[in-house]
Amino acid sequence: MTIRRTLATASATLLLLASLTACFGIPSLPGGNTGGDTDTIDLTGTSWSGVDSDGDAWGIEFQSDGTIGLNYNGDAYDDATDTWAVSGGTLDIHVAFTDGDVDLTGPVAEGSIDLDGSYTGGTFTLTITQD
Repeated sequence: MTIRRTLATASATLLLLASLTACFGIPSLPGGNTGGDTDTIDLTGTSWSGVDSDGDAWGIEFQSDGTIGLNYNGDAYDDATDTWAVSGGTLDIHVAFTDGDVDLTGPVAEGSIDLDGSYTGGTFTLTITQD
């Protein structure tokens, strides 16, 4: 009889704990993500900005067709060769400047993304935050 009461009490306690835990919702991230799987963070339609390690100002809008709207040092560009993609939790951005291509890559994160940039002859870093 004591074993049954102990088991019944333990079961009731676990049920109560599970019920209370369900009352506390996990906040949603952009794109409806609740964290963990960065492939489900949807950057589409969002705008981000930052200043790179060379002092250049970047503004990036992630467009639904896989291209970016770019504001670079105050000049606006919207070119079909400037692209973005997320795969395996990694963001890849390709920008075709007239003096050479720039590639940026980094892990997708909520609110702030740290990118490593490369171009012919050099590298830089860029942290962008969501506007």
